[in-house]
Amino acid sequence: MARNGFDTSMLDDYVRDMMGMASAVLPKESKKFLKKSARALNKVQKNTFKRFGIGESGIIEREILASIKTGKTYKRNGALNCRAYCSHPLGHLFDAGYIHMGGFDEKTGIETWVEGYHFMEKAEESYKAGYYRDVQDFLDDMLDNHGL
Repeated sequence: MARNGFDTSMLDDYVRDMMGMASAVLPKESKKFLKKSARALNKVQKNTFKRFGIGESGIIEREILASIKTGKTYKRNGALNCRAYCSHPLGHLFDAGYIHMGGFDEKTGIETWVEGYHFMEKAEESYKAGYYRDVQDFLDDMLDNHGL
């Protein structure tokens, strides 16, 4: 990936290898780090959802905010993962958009596309810089305190 005109793909591969080593050598600390990072992303997602004013401070807004959760840490293809997701049935509709069938007061049958807010992607983008800094701090701590 090129950042500010520099190709950082080799550095990204090195960091990925270091995280793989951390999960193999220090599995408990790696799981704790991933869970903490997912909770931080969770907070960013909730704040982004609130910022858009989706649901107009009603019951649905409170339900969706309560359903934005952090999952368990799990292994997939040999790598540790942890999800931050929205489990509400309407959450993905507010995020990605949907086709509204029919009309509101008069049932005309006209289909209308309602654009989504894309709050999950925007939260992810705003969280990335802090996550990279946290990964770097975790790797520094792993190298300094655990002699790797």
